[in-house]
Amino acid sequence: MFRRQQQSNNESSGEDDESSSSTNFSPLSPPISPPKSSNNMLVKIGRFLNVSAIGVLSIVSVLLFIQLQAVSLQVASEQKQIDELKKTIEQSTSDIQVEVQEQKDLTVVNIAGTFTLLSCIVTMFHMSSHLKKMNQPFVQRKIMAILWMSPVYAITSFFSLLLPSAEGYLGIVKDFYESYVIYQFLSFLIAVLGRGERQIVVDKLAAHADHLKHPYKWLRCLFHPPPEESDEAKANAVLLECQFLAMQFVFFRPLTAIVSFVLESMRDGDAGGFSSPDIIIIMIENVSVFLAFSGLLKFYHAVQDDLAWCQPFAKFLTVKGE
Repeated sequence: MFRRQQQSNNESSGEDDESSSSTNFSPLSPPISPPKSSNNMLVKIGRFLNVSAIGVLSIVSVLLFIQLQAVSLQVASEQKQIDELKKTIEQSTSDIQVEVQEQKDLTVVNIAGTFTLLSCIVTMFHMSSHLKKMNQPFVQRKIMAILWMSPVYAITSFFSLLLPSAEGYLGIVKDFYESYVIYQFLSFLIAVLGRGERQIVVDKLAAHADHLKHPYKWLRCLFHPPPEESDEAKANAVLLECQFLAMQFVFFRPLTAIVSFVLESMRDGDAGGFSSPDIIIIMIENVSVFLAFSGLLKFYHAVQDDLAWCQPFAKFLTVKGE
């Protein structure tokens, strides 16, 4: 009987164990939830951490912004200093360039003034020598008129360098005297050849009548008697032709210089082309120079043997080279 009771107790305990195990491991039983107080604590900690992170990030952002602004201000200040330094350097450079240019201009002026003074001194020495010994006035007057060309050119060129605004007026003076000297050179050759007598020159030309070229037909109205009548008439016509061709240069050269100066002062912009007045003026100048030089060369070729002792061609190159 005791064994039966113990057996029944074991069965009941086994049933209790099975019931408890079925109760613990049943899939239909709900999960055990944590306490509500621990959940609230975790949420608060999460929120605190989020707020702290946002605050830290905000503070870091503010610090970075302040540092960036400080760097920007420093860069702007340094850039301003660099710009000021650049302006100072540019101003100093421009001042130095102006000073160097002034020194260069002063050097050029000094050199030009020195040579101008030397030219005037040498010319005055030669002129004084002719004035002291005026043995052949009809020749020496022509020589002194030609010698004046050197100081006239030197002085006008020097003042053109000093006063650029007066260059046009001084250029007219040079052109005037250039044309005058060309005619004076022909007069010098005639004076040397004829000793002041025109008829002597005509006679010497008549001796070379066979080698004389006939004068231009468009100048025939100036010849009395006509050059076909005799050798003397031909020689007289050739001499008159050479004088006329040299004299027309004395007239046209200053005239074209004045017209060119007036047109240059009235010109507003760049004017060019074949319809420009400058082209016409240049053509007139070239034709005038050609006629003047042809007259000089014609006279020189006619009497070069008689004038070989004074070397007129070299003197002409010297006069024209000035």
